[in-house]
Amino acid sequence: MRSTLCTIFLLGILGVLAESVSAQVSFLNDVEPILTRSGCNQGACHGSQFGKGGFKLSLAGYDPDFDHESIVRMVRGRRVNWVQPKSSLVLQKPTLTVSHIGGRLFTSDSSDYRTLALWIRQGAPRPNPKDPRVVQLLATPERRVLHPKERLTLRVFARYSDGTQREVTAHTRINSLREAVATVTPEGLVTAKANGATAIMLRYAGLATVAHIAIPYAPPTALKGFAPQNFVDRFAMKQWQELGLKPSETCTDTEFLRRASLDLIGTLPTPEEIRAFCADKSNNRRAQLVERLLARPEYADYWALKWGDLLRSSRATLTTKGMWSLSNWIRESLYNNKPYDLFIRELLTAQGSTFSQSPTNYYRIASNPQELTEATAQLFLGVRIQCARCHQHPFEKWSQRDYYQFSAYFARVGFKASGDYGATSGEQILYIKPNGEALHPKTGERMEPTPLVSGNAPSLGSHRGDAQADRRIALAQWLTKPNNLNFAKSVVNRYWGYLLGRGIVNPVDDMRVTNPPTNPELLEALAKDFIAHGYDLKHLLKTIATSRVYQLSSLTNANNRTDEAFYSHFLTRRQPAEALLDSVCFATQVPEKFEGLPVGTRAIQLPDTGVASAFLDSTGRPARTTVCECERVSEPSLSQVLQLMTGEVINRKIAHPKGRIAELIRAGNSPKNIVEELYLVTLSRYPNLEERKTALGLFTSSKSLQSAGEDLLWALLNTKEFAYIR
Repeated sequence: MRSTLCTIFLLGILGVLAESVSAQVSFLNDVEPILTRSGCNQGACHGSQFGKGGFKLSLAGYDPDFDHESIVRMVRGRRVNWVQPKSSLVLQKPTLTVSHIGGRLFTSDSSDYRTLALWIRQGAPRPNPKDPRVVQLLATPERRVLHPKERLTLRVFARYSDGTQREVTAHTRINSLREAVATVTPEGLVTAKANGATAIMLRYAGLATVAHIAIPYAPPTALKGFAPQNFVDRFAMKQWQELGLKPSETCTDTEFLRRASLDLIGTLPTPEEIRAFCADKSNNRRAQLVERLLARPEYADYWALKWGDLLRSSRATLTTKGMWSLSNWIRESLYNNKPYDLFIRELLTAQGSTFSQSPTNYYRIASNPQELTEATAQLFLGVRIQCARCHQHPFEKWSQRDYYQFSAYFARVGFKASGDYGATSGEQILYIKPNGEALHPKTGERMEPTPLVSGNAPSLGSHRGDAQADRRIALAQWLTKPNNLNFAKSVVNRYWGYLLGRGIVNPVDDMRVTNPPTNPELLEALAKDFIAHGYDLKHLLKTIATSRVYQLSSLTNANNRTDEAFYSHFLTRRQPAEALLDSVCFATQVPEKFEGLPVGTRAIQLPDTGVASAFLDSTGRPARTTVCECERVSEPSLSQVLQLMTGEVINRKIAHPKGRIAELIRAGNSPKNIVEELYLVTLSRYPNLEERKTALGLFTSSKSLQSAGEDLLWALLNTKEFAYIR
């Protein structure tokens, strides 16, 4: 009996010793991934701001020390039982041994259970700073073309700081970004569903990557008859051939004239311009049109409006004088075709008066280092880093440390009042303070200014130790260097979205690994071409507008009807609010009078949104309170429809005694000429035979030319063809 007990005792000791010499479970590399894969530390569960059921974890495991403390020390250690590991709440809850609102996450015979149990038996060791860190996440295969119902198993590998690599598929959180195209199981089994392309998002240990899946629309085709105009078309063709997409036909000359005029200068073509363009039979007439449009003063007006939105030029934050100063600087820069890199350098390194040194107003709108960090990253890199202010970005590599290191560039920006224009003028002087640091909110550590890339901060120059050194100079130099392709990609993607209706990365200001471009080769080629041509914004617009891709018809064919991401047909979109109001004014020949501005001022020339206009507000004009492109509303709404159908602006202008209808009648025009003119000033084309017949019928049945003309003009202004760019 005694010998039996001794044997059992020795076997128990040997078992404990065996566990102690087995591989140590790493909290960082073994435990945290289980919590992430199971969804425990996500925003909908214990990773929310206040946790769930009294148990809180850091979102996506960005703070392992906090998580260890929460699991091991909180609630008097009830979550971990070293004496009886099976009684630990961290094992009982996810296996539903005890009640758990989150349901069963794994079973007691799973590898996750065994890993957690072993960690507890080993004493639940805390995160070891010497543990290797994941530096890269790899998907295998990274890219694959599938056919409907075909399946594929993804594998995920993590590369560590010590040079080792291991498969982590079992603990990777896996999701499809477009489940209508392809679904994926938590184990990585992908099933192709429908034509198109998607990315499978893979998240592990604070990093994320994607695997690209494409399901062709049809077998690869040679695309006979499609003649590329420039490199844009060649990259589009390559993708269409891979996906079996057949592009639409080229749009008509009048469609191109209207499209390019609205896109490049926010202005409808006149009847004279339409007639002249239709009469031009030269082979390069479309390229010449683009050149003429970009040389017109309306180009600066229209694009200053867009940049005013992005930079949030507004009297509400800048005072009226400051707003005009910034608005005029933006317009002058565009009028002179200032290189984009110089434009941004001037903006970021500005000092002095907000009245005389216009770009300084950028720092009044984003008035603290955190706001400047978020605005600068989103505007000029397309990176939405807001999440990282408080925690690890859930869909990107950016951490809280990255955020505050970037904010350190702005820590010494200061303002002081100026008396040059009087004490109540609102003028401010931007200067660089002799001190000021960005501190990590959790550790209190002073953050070194570091760009949003891996590696060291760019040098602050020979004055690095000088308290007066302007860190923003180093930031601007790094940002605009030709080898920083992300800077160029951000703006070319934004401009592509403006002209094609959808960014290559969409939304255009959300560029991250887990929101991949639909055509990465095209995006890179556009960025490199933009850099090679000296960051010339007009060259960028010309490159896009003269491509065959931009000139495709909005009418789809049987093959590309469902394509919304690969530009095989032109995507129709509503005119921006200001261009739409100007189009109404042009069609009716009655200008809008804006308070405080001279008669004849167009909506695209408005300096900010402080100019009252119910029409503009209801048709999507942004308030200029955020840098997000989403602030401008382009989706239709009931108020927009009512503005065009029954709104005071429309009805007043149509019936105006000096409006277009009245002038056409006074000039002695026949019904036929009136019909033709109204089609030209609204839809930028001649009516077809059926339209002409119907329109002339209005004049036959109406009591007067005036009422018939008004009815026809009202009907044309309420067509989708008028309100939309197509």
